[in-house]
Amino acid sequence: MRRAIVALKAKRKEHGQHPGLLLQRFLCEPATGVGGNPDERRAILHAAIAAAKNESVRALYKSAFARWSADLLTRSSFVDLCTAGRMIIGLGSENVLETGIRLHHTFGMPIIPGSALKGLAAHYCYQVWGSDNSPFRKPTEQEEEAYSAYLKGQGPTPAENYHRVFFGSTDDSGCVVFHDAWYVPDSSPQPLVLDVMTPHHPQWLDGSAPPTDFDSPIPVPFLSVTGTFRVAVSWNGPSHPHAHCWTEGALSLLKKALADWGIGGKTSSGYGRLVLIDADVNVRPSEPGEKRVQPNEPVHQPRMKVRVVQRTIDGKTRYEADDGFLGSLLKGTPPDLVDGDSTELWILRVDKQNKKVPYVFQTEEPPAPKPPPSKTERRGNRRDRQ
Repeated sequence: MRRAIVALKAKRKEHGQHPGLLLQRFLCEPATGVGGNPDERRAILHAAIAAAKNESVRALYKSAFARWSADLLTRSSFVDLCTAGRMIIGLGSENVLETGIRLHHTFGMPIIPGSALKGLAAHYCYQVWGSDNSPFRKPTEQEEEAYSAYLKGQGPTPAENYHRVFFGSTDDSGCVVFHDAWYVPDSSPQPLVLDVMTPHHPQWLDGSAPPTDFDSPIPVPFLSVTGTFRVAVSWNGPSHPHAHCWTEGALSLLKKALADWGIGGKTSSGYGRLVLIDADVNVRPSEPGEKRVQPNEPVHQPRMKVRVVQRTIDGKTRYEADDGFLGSLLKGTPPDLVDGDSTELWILRVDKQNKKVPYVFQTEEPPAPKPPPSKTERRGNRRDRQ
């Protein structure tokens, strides 16, 4: 079998159709370690990049993506988020090239596992939202024991805990399902791009020698991802009139975590950030060699209507706009809402200096600006003043 694969070596780049299969099965000679051929590593990576652009595979993937998205419409809350630069999922997974990447098993296109999204959201919920609001904190061991006793009918009703509703506990699964995020077809010129990391002290990293100024850096090429991903969550708990509010809340939490912390490997270097697509901010996948685009900023102009979600922080009511940024209500009577409900407010102004709460809302539609006075009116006003 290996001889048959080696015989197809020259056809990998032009005729390859599955990036994952190429990376896992079509390495024709050692590419890593002592005696490895760096050119073979780059050749197989370029073959995977070309396969991800194959028209036949893209057409098949579009059909599968359409079926998957149609199912989401009936039961889930979802949003399309764009990479603000590069993203790498599965970099440390077992691989013949020593640098892995997570791809869809059937179609070979990039994918973000739902388990990774759930883990990121749970950690962000506990560390960020839970720092100001106790229901968002992860239950303690004593609280888990009290909840377990309640489920068995042996204890009182425990205090409300949103973290448990979203992510579950050791004895009970959460009520929100975090689906795998699929790559949106044709959202970037090429979903897989060639990237490189350069360890400067490889012998120090493997423990064989201390670092010195005479060490030679060894470039290590790997694949990263650009494009847009459809991120979805759905309700999996008992029937509840506010189930949609819970899924919207979980999706809002996940959007903030992806924009602020990122997901996957090398997040400390700026990888893995996913943000809302906004033409005014020019957020789009970066091409190789281009400067990475920073996460979006609040760009709504004053008196623009927005969708908001209410959330309470430090006893103050905050409203989260569709772009993920928070605002406060300055004019008008606060709407009678509970956490997770949605309404519509008007933007009074945008304070871009306040990065945490940039929006200032009002409940009433502002009056339309008066047209400028005509020349006749201006002459009349001057005569009146005289």
